[in-house]
Amino acid sequence: MRKNVVLAVASALTVAVGAAGVAEAVQSRQTISIKVLSSKAGTKAKPRSVGRLNVDLGVIVNPADAPFATRTTTIFFDKNLVFNSSKFPGCTEVQVRSGSAKCRAAKVGSGSATGDATSLDAATGQKVAFPRENLTVTAYNGPGGRTINLLVKGSAPLAINSVLVGRLQPATGKFGRKLVVTIPANLQQPLTNVFATLSSFKTSVGGTFRRVPYIALKGCAAGKLQFKGDFVFTDGSRQSPTSTSTCRK
Repeated sequence: MRKNVVLAVASALTVAVGAAGVAEAVQSRQTISIKVLSSKAGTKAKPRSVGRLNVDLGVIVNPADAPFATRTTTIFFDKNLVFNSSKFPGCTEVQVRSGSAKCRAAKVGSGSATGDATSLDAATGQKVAFPRENLTVTAYNGPGGRTINLLVKGSAPLAINSVLVGRLQPATGKFGRKLVVTIPANLQQPLTNVFATLSSFKTSVGGTFRRVPYIALKGCAAGKLQFKGDFVFTDGSRQSPTSTSTCRK
């Protein structure tokens, strides 16, 4: 009898914990939109420049969510896209942060972002919102083309000068490459118990170096390019929205 009671209590606790976990997961919706400026594909032997690759990430915030931030972001790119980053000048994370003149030749894009910081009032438990931080984003090719260094700067309400390092890695299936970004701790939590949600993050990358395009297109399957994002938040929950961009042969 006692054993049955213990099992019943354990089962109830398991259900309660599971339900709490679901309730506490981020309910805000992560969005992703990726488009190429030039959609005409070349060939495997002679890929054609896309001009610019425009990445638009956003978070539609649910007011019921506890304060949270994005911990890691991984962007998957269609296998028909060719990255020629290894053929471009590179600039290290340290050089980017210090504003080295050596980084001018390594600049491959720019954009903007917004950060919305919130915390919980210790006395009332109510969410407290801070003034929005408007940020500029400048993209630099990393040494050997293995990384993309994203310089994020803002002046109010906080002085921010941080670098997001995106690591270009091979992907599988319908994706050829992926960019893995770990958000620096000072952007996740700019102050103690204050979480900054990047509600918008837009970048446009591209260009040429010695007639070689930064990003090119070698083919087009069914008239669409496939993209996906994998976002992990500070509460451990994850969202994986997708995006497509038209292309033509």
